[in-house]
Amino acid sequence: MNNNEVSFGLVQFPVVKGSIEQNFLEHKKCVEVAARNGVDVVVFPELSLTGYEPTLASNLAIDVESNVVKQLSIVAKENGVVVVSGCPLKSAESRPFIGAIISYPSGKTDFCRKQHLHTGESEYFVAGKGSYFFNYKEQRIALAICADFSNPIHAAEAKAANADVYLSSVLVSDNGFDVDSQQLQGYASEHNFAVLMANHNAEIGGWKTCGKSRAWDSQGKLAVASENNASSLVICAVSAGKVSGNVLKI
Repeated sequence: MNNNEVSFGLVQFPVVKGSIEQNFLEHKKCVEVAARNGVDVVVFPELSLTGYEPTLASNLAIDVESNVVKQLSIVAKENGVVVVSGCPLKSAESRPFIGAIISYPSGKTDFCRKQHLHTGESEYFVAGKGSYFFNYKEQRIALAICADFSNPIHAAEAKAANADVYLSSVLVSDNGFDVDSQQLQGYASEHNFAVLMANHNAEIGGWKTCGKSRAWDSQGKLAVASENNASSLVICAVSAGKVSGNVLKI
């Protein structure tokens, strides 16, 4: 377990339906706030750049050369942080992936594609292949996009890859929160790694989400959390499986 501390910022904010431009501007503001507060990795919820809008996803899908990818790279470089944001990603099929853009302060950009689709998503999206990991300050970080965590194999693969942190970018509804958070908490204690969850906080795509972004330490103890759906930055400092932090209203 790595002793180097990495500070994560979990963002929950009201996404504007279908507006990449407006949502990017909000991403930029949140990243700037996070950087001023010493955050290393800023994480947004699932499909944060467009909202969770399956029927619009094909038209909103971006490719690796899209302008917003370049803009996010600039934001990451200017603020010296890793930025994980969500959007539909074009595929070779008519349906896009549910994806994440990982923008590094070095100028490098990577893409993660959701592997395990939620019931009904396959009508609008295609599943990706392969788990995504990145290293920061020698900590090994596994990225999960929402329903990825619903399949225990995904978390087990993270453990097998010696992950120190299981980082989940999600859309969790008010009704599903208890079950989903219990599953994530269970992974923390089962696999002995910190588990972090960045959730939406407003109604989106017909789902009433609840915020409550949070982090559990490697023993499964809740360490820091937004207790409601207020627009917030949940700061989580992770070192050797221990987590501390605080919540800022944004």
